[in-house]
Amino acid sequence: MLSQSLPVKAMESGAKYGALAGLIATWSISTAVAASELELGLSIGTFYAIMGASLGYRDFAAYAGFGLHLLTGAALGALLGTAAARLAIKSLFNPYRSLLMGMGTGMAVWLVLFLPVTALMVQPYLSRSDPLLDENFQRLPLDAGQFAWSIALSAIAFHIIWGAIFGFVASSLMRIRAFKTAHPKGGVEQ
Repeated sequence: MLSQSLPVKAMESGAKYGALAGLIATWSISTAVAASELELGLSIGTFYAIMGASLGYRDFAAYAGFGLHLLTGAALGALLGTAAARLAIKSLFNPYRSLLMGMGTGMAVWLVLFLPVTALMVQPYLSRSDPLLDENFQRLPLDAGQFAWSIALSAIAFHIIWGAIFGFVASSLMRIRAFKTAHPKGGVEQ
């Protein structure tokens, strides 16, 4: 009985710590998204407004887009944390290896999730005439379709950074948990 409950407990911890690491990484990368919007001359929240509007949340598009971005990051983190715990990946306790694994994961997330969403939902939405788009994109030298693909390519860096943050935070949380398990009294024995 104990041998069966241990893997389940480890997977639950992996999901919990992975979700937290995913949420932290996604929230952190959102500041970089906001900075890039300012650099492009866009209003902060334009990326999230486009995401929300392309999904049909027209009235509160920026809030919906931001919330869905956070939810996606947490869900991906939970999934990745569960998989890491299930596979018992010991290198997650090494912050450098987990950083590199996270960067690879960020690339995979860009390829498997971000790129298809951009191609199938965002780019077609940007090609339409919409007052939301007109007010945000009137200062850009590119048309909306070109803008979508330039964002998709630049998003590679954002996803690699997301992965690095995710890997480091997940590794840190697992090391803290391992320390607390090894030292249940809260410190090193004297």
